[in-house]
Amino acid sequence: MSFTSAGTTDYGNPLDLIRESRAWKEISSALQRKIVPQCVAFFAPALFHSPFLQLYARSLLDGGDANNPQKGWAGDHHPDLVIVGSPGSPPGIEECRGLPGSLSSMPVCASFRLAVIQAADKLSLPAANSLLKITEEPPPRGRLLLLLEEDLLLSTLRSRSWCLRLPLEEVIEPSAPPGTEEEWVSWLGSCASGKVEGILLNAARWSRWYALQGSFEKALDLDSLIALAQKTRLSAPMVADLLFLSIREDVSIENILGSLW
Repeated sequence: MSFTSAGTTDYGNPLDLIRESRAWKEISSALQRKIVPQCVAFFAPALFHSPFLQLYARSLLDGGDANNPQKGWAGDHHPDLVIVGSPGSPPGIEECRGLPGSLSSMPVCASFRLAVIQAADKLSLPAANSLLKITEEPPPRGRLLLLLEEDLLLSTLRSRSWCLRLPLEEVIEPSAPPGTEEEWVSWLGSCASGKVEGILLNAARWSRWYALQGSFEKALDLDSLIALAQKTRLSAPMVADLLFLSIREDVSIENILGSLW
């Protein structure tokens, strides 16, 4: 939920925003036509990496229809889905070296096996080079998904990837945070039954608003808080409380982050 103007709220959902994006419509259309890229590189704010992974993996492993799940899924896990690295932390060279063998195995219950590289823009050069084998000698049933925040990708990998971009301006409109005590009480109350993804989307919109106001330090604080929440899987109420402390009470985020990172 986000405050689009004083006293009004509007919950946002990263999944819905991705579904409406040009990037998703492009790749979804290809998959429905049985065009399956060997390697997809998705450039977007980190907030959208996990939702895109979910949509893409389910669409690919379910035969092109993310809304018609097939067998094999146990929550967000699937025997033909391999995820290496974590939000903000790329996999090391040994993990990357093991992917060709994993992708060369026969799928368990899908048409393909999918390996996902998180924080691919932070890969070391040796780790990135080790992925070239997959793109140069692609396994018949193996596919790659690279998740990146910044446009930093080895040129040889880029040339072999279907590049999708989700610009910040396309999906996150700046909006001011609650201003009055009544607005904060209302917002905090709504967060009690909300999802953490929607609250983080609020934070991203507020961060853009602060940046446009020239309050770069506050914008950086909120960006750090978003990264922390994704890395440590904080609950929705905890994220809401931290946002309140940072914005309304002007508590230093560095002091909060110091004990949680």
